[in-house]
Amino acid sequence: MIQRRTWPAALLAGLLVCLPAACRAPAPPPAPAAAVSPSIPADFQGLRQDPAVYLAGAGWRMDPGYQAQRVAALRQAHFAPWGQTQPLLSAAEFRETLHGLTARTGYGENTLPQGPEWGARLASLADPEAYPNAGWPGLTLQTGDLRSLPTRRPQLKGFGHAGEGLAFDRLQESLLPPGTPVWVCHASRDGAWLFCDTPIGSHWLAAEKVARAGDELIQRWRSAPLAAILRDGTGLRDGQGGFVCQADLGTLLPLAGQDGGGLTILAPRACAGQAQDLAVRLTPGQAAPIFLSLTPTALARLAAPLLGQAYGWGGSFGGRDCSALLRDLFLPFGLWLPRNSRQQAEAGAQRIELEGLTAGEKEALIRQQGRPGLSLLYMPGHIMLYLGQWEGRAVALHALWGLRTQEASGQEGRWVVGRVVISDLWPGRQQGEAVPASSEPGNRLTALVNLTPDAALAP
Repeated sequence: MIQRRTWPAALLAGLLVCLPAACRAPAPPPAPAAAVSPSIPADFQGLRQDPAVYLAGAGWRMDPGYQAQRVAALRQAHFAPWGQTQPLLSAAEFRETLHGLTARTGYGENTLPQGPEWGARLASLADPEAYPNAGWPGLTLQTGDLRSLPTRRPQLKGFGHAGEGLAFDRLQESLLPPGTPVWVCHASRDGAWLFCDTPIGSHWLAAEKVARAGDELIQRWRSAPLAAILRDGTGLRDGQGGFVCQADLGTLLPLAGQDGGGLTILAPRACAGQAQDLAVRLTPGQAAPIFLSLTPTALARLAAPLLGQAYGWGGSFGGRDCSALLRDLFLPFGLWLPRNSRQQAEAGAQRIELEGLTAGEKEALIRQQGRPGLSLLYMPGHIMLYLGQWEGRAVALHALWGLRTQEASGQEGRWVVGRVVISDLWPGRQQGEAVPASSEPGNRLTALVNLTPDAALAP
């Protein structure tokens, strides 16, 4: 692991400062929506909601050399958009995707159907015949919603069935943190939206969230080591206390210096549409150089504040869904995970198939071959982090929306958990017969994924 106490004076001297009043920092946003719920019980299913309880017996330690290799892969993926010279999607692929999305029917937030004119208006706004009408490297200035279409308005599948309603906007893809490199491929007809290739996918971003990155800034950011934000709701402020932006766990920013009092990182801001940066001081508890040494204790410490946070489909309302939770949790340790659960289940060093096994056989195999804190449990549409055993039960950390229920009449519903919890593989059992066995993760699991090879671990 390479640590640098200070960076050359040329790096700090190269920070661009924007003085005109028109380029002052924006006002701070309201408090984050993904706060710890005051109603979170001390236990769930009788299980303590503290990852340290379950990881205390795990004796592994990640080999620093292997972690360094993973950091190199992380950096390559993170900065990949700045290495592009053309869009990832061809014009034909862009138009085909747009047609499929705008032809789909749904409902608005007012519960009324969205007619054909709704899709036609967005198709026109996307200006597909001009794609790609841009081609430049950009930098996100604030946390931004990645959208399937150039609109903030939701498209809802419906309201009458489980897993529908305002919590599930089908146009919400993910959140993108501040300071993320992007390649701007295309602008909407009104200029309010930019279609961008990002490290986690190609989607629409509101134009005010992105600024053009110049060659000097790109070189400065790509040559600096990275620091990871460790705490949700971390406010980044300039030397005069002015608000720059808010950053959460899962944010990566360049490290400009480090001393006993904390870290100096580079934060993004813009002037006249051009991305600039400035030095921001943070305490050791707010950020850390990548990579943090990956141990069970360090993982539990980082995961503990996430317990009880509200579930957020695709980052809706500032929350996390199951795959975002795991991605953000492992980034400070230098482990890069894709954004959706299916891709994460394919990103490990070893995948053990569970299909065709009984529920008992699946759980026995997980307890035998799973690595507490380093194994993912996957079923279509959901993913969890295996924490170990408790009284003979396999225990996992996950962002759980809920489980399908079925009344005696046959009517389906949803038992809503709606937050990050630690549970066993049968969280619905406390609901009795209302949750059918077919809904339980213990029956639906299809793969156990070990994130690292055996050679990467030291006892």
